[in-house]
Amino acid sequence: MELPVKQFQTRAEQAFVDLFNAAEQGLPGASNPWVADLRAKAIDAYAALGLPHRRVEAWKYTDLRSRLTEALPLARATGAAVTEAELEKALGAEIAGLPAYRLVIVEGELRAELSDLVGLKSAGAEVVSITEALHKPPRWLKAALGKINPQDRDPVVALNLALMSGGVGLRLGKGVTLDKPVHLIHIDGGEPVSVVTRNVVLVEDGASLDLLESYASLGGREIQRNAVTEVEIGDRAGLNHVKLQREEEAAFHLVTWLVKIDADANYKAFQFSTGAALSRSQIYAAFTGEGSSLDVSGALLMRDHQHCDTTLLVEHRVPRCTSRELFKAVLDNEARGVFQGKIVVSPGAQKTDGKQMAQALLLSETAEFDSKPELEIFADDVVCGHGSTSGQIDEDLLFYLEARGIPEDQARALLIQAFVGEAVERIEHEGLREALAKASAEWLGVSFD
Repeated sequence: MELPVKQFQTRAEQAFVDLFNAAEQGLPGASNPWVADLRAKAIDAYAALGLPHRRVEAWKYTDLRSRLTEALPLARATGAAVTEAELEKALGAEIAGLPAYRLVIVEGELRAELSDLVGLKSAGAEVVSITEALHKPPRWLKAALGKINPQDRDPVVALNLALMSGGVGLRLGKGVTLDKPVHLIHIDGGEPVSVVTRNVVLVEDGASLDLLESYASLGGREIQRNAVTEVEIGDRAGLNHVKLQREEEAAFHLVTWLVKIDADANYKAFQFSTGAALSRSQIYAAFTGEGSSLDVSGALLMRDHQHCDTTLLVEHRVPRCTSRELFKAVLDNEARGVFQGKIVVSPGAQKTDGKQMAQALLLSETAEFDSKPELEIFADDVVCGHGSTSGQIDEDLLFYLEARGIPEDQARALLIQAFVGEAVERIEHEGLREALAKASAEWLGVSFD
């Protein structure tokens, strides 16, 4: 006789279910049956899966069950004042000063007084606050929310859908191109809280968008962040999507991008991470139209006991699509970096061209880099490859620079900057590229002006 096995639940796992039960009636859209049904199904999915742990292959190197020991209360919008000086301190002067249409989210709430809603609407974009829109969502948001490349077996994504308390919906209609980037700023501080946000970005046929998502925190208090951005790129459309993560080291940072790429579309993404005690960035991208391309790259710079995980799944579901991935990690002290990249080529997805590379620079003997590149190919006319390397600074190159009068610290910084720069150079927008190059120099504590 086969006995049923009851899954063991940790205190934190049950605490998130209790958090939902206590907050359910006060969450945005609670009176909307459609939203209530979305939330109920999502919390059931989370409860069945539980927090991911090392016996779950995709979370082998980031055991969330052991690291997340409690569920902090949900953030509540208090209207706390945020000054330009605080934004500059949290984001860095280069990023804060970037010419862009700002959308600022504080404590999960889209703050109109800090955002350029009028400018965005005048430029042809439609913007809604998720907090407000869940009560009576526009048709396009209702058709997209929770439906763009859904990941039914991901408990972090399910928990996000159940507890989402804010975020933005951004829609570019057919053929619309903005004259400057949209800067979506998530900034939090004050009391220790869980911040759960959901963004939906639609770039319709023939439209083009540069989008920067920045995550920062004020005051050094503990934050448990769970953010999801759903992205759909229409036929012949283009999106340059950049993320900056520089939260305080008391933060837990879990951010997922769910991406759907239609025919002849172009998606370029870059992720830059220097903050948080534990961070995991997930990208699930699926080609649903032929002739499209994807280029995802990133750089993580970690020290002390920081843990940074980048997990990527690219699904080639249709023929004639191209994907490229390049990730760089710089790890010092006892920092740990993780890269998991998986390319899946479905049956019939002929003429697929997919390549990925992960490289790590270890600045100490106690730093660790775990890399797991994967290919699953179910078609026979494809070109696919992957690779991974890790090592220390080349002593010969270091000696070469020192022999020409460059001090050792600056010589090391130059070599590290060059290593990271190969990924940063893939950013097409010049202003963003320069701002992130300076952000890496700031982490190194040098100036190359």
